[in-house]
Amino acid sequence: MYVGPNGKEMEIHKKLLASISPELGKHVNNDMREGIEGKIHLPEEGEEALTLFIEWAYTGEYAHKSITLENPPESEDHVEITRAPVDPWPSLHKHLQLCVFADKFNIPILKELAEWKFRTEIHRIEPSSERDATSLVMVMGYAYDNLPSSHPILIFLAQYASWKLELLRATTEFNQLILTQPTFLQEFLMHLNK
Repeated sequence: MYVGPNGKEMEIHKKLLASISPELGKHVNNDMREGIEGKIHLPEEGEEALTLFIEWAYTGEYAHKSITLENPPESEDHVEITRAPVDPWPSLHKHLQLCVFADKFNIPILKELAEWKFRTEIHRIEPSSERDATSLVMVMGYAYDNLPSSHPILIFLAQYASWKLELLRATTEFNQLILTQPTFLQEFLMHLNK
C-alpha cells in the first residue's frame, strides 16, 4: 500500500487484506494495473492510522497510546515519580481515523473496536482548558466531516458538546463548527435541553 500524500510504502499480505475488506480486496485482485502490480494507492489515508490498521489486521488489536496513566512506581526512597500529563486528543483522533477508514472500506469489526476505544477514552477525559475545548472541537469537526450523517458517534459528540457547552461556547472554533455543520447544530440543539 502507498499511503498518504507522500505515498509511504506499507506492506500487508494480499490474501489477508482481501479477507478483511472486500472493497480493498477488489483493489488487489483485479486485472487492472493496481491488481497486477499488487499495489494500492491510498493518498487520503493517514500513515499512523494505516500502521494501526495493519497491526490490527495481523493481531486483532491495535495499541495506540492510551490516555490512562498507571500509578507511577515509587523509587527506593518511596518518593513518587511525577509524569507529564498525557494529551488525550491525538489518541481520540486516531480512533476516529480508524473508524472512518473501517467505515469507508466496510470493515465492521475494526469499526466497532475503534468506536468502543473512542467512547471509552472520551469518558475518562474532563476537558477544562481552552486547549481542551479547541481539541474537542477539532475532533468533532473531523467526525462530522468524515463519517456518514447517521453514524452513532456523531450523535454522541453532539450530546457531549451539550454537556460541555460552558467550556465550548467561548471558543471561536466551536462557533465556526456550528455555522459550518448544520447536522451538528441540529443534533446539538436537540440535546441542549435534556
